[in-house]
Amino acid sequence: KQVVSTQSTGVSGSEAAAKQSAAICDQMKSKIKAYTKLPEFRLRISATGIQLIDKVSQKTTSSYAIQDISYVSRDKSDLLVFSFISSDRKLNTKMCHVFKAASRNQAYEACSTVAQSFEVAYTFLQEKSSQKG
Repeated sequence: KQVVSTQSTGVSGSEAAAKQSAAICDQMKSKIKAYTKLPEFRLRISATGIQLIDKVSQKTTSSYAIQDISYVSRDKSDLLVFSFISSDRKLNTKMCHVFKAASRNQAYEACSTVAQSFEVAYTFLQEKSSQKG
């Protein structure tokens, strides 16, 4: 279930991204209770990026390229909540996407899969550049 997406500008570096992600998670947890029905999404995570797929219509509602994702984390105080930060290069903004998983394991798997996607994408990029040179 996606709880909220929010925009920010001027965040750089993993420490700043981590602090922003934690702050947004804290802010949004209180807002979660205000929703009567949260929109539900499936995440399709690959070495090319993340797609949000509407659970009802099965249509992709949003896509984020792996090179535009700068950070992924779980909320330390609520292990069902996880988030990722993406960049919109055209608008020069960053967005934090916050989700509440059905289980702790599901939240853990989502974060782990995104982390593995970073590694696979980096390895692929290294192989591609070594073939050119």
